Amino acid sequence: MSSVVVFLLGMAGALAPEIVRLYGIRHDPSRFRWSWFYLVVSLAFAGLGGLLALALPATTYWGAIYVGVSTPVLVNSLVRKGRETGRSELRGERRVRYSLVDSYLRGF
Repeated sequence: MSSVVVFLLGMAGALAPEIVRLYGIRHDPSRFRWSWFYLVVSLAFAGLGGLLALALPATTYWGAIYVGVSTPVLVNSLVRKGRETGRSELRGERRVRYSLVDSYLRGF
């Protein structure tokens, strides 16, 4: 598979959830407003999906699309984890140290 094809399929996969969302609100246009910021962020997000498809070497076309589709889940998980870590450090909470196995299993 060509790297360009993997990148483009990853981009398409990353945009797929947003396309579905836009299709869902097509009867109520007041719920969405076009802007340059929205377009730039959408293109950046699509690019991230393409890069992830290259970095997590997709071996099939479906794999490249799947990596792109899962990009929002990966980004949201990272953001949520970063916020939780930031809040606990601001409050001065002591962090519990888990073993490597517990850390892996619990996702910490």
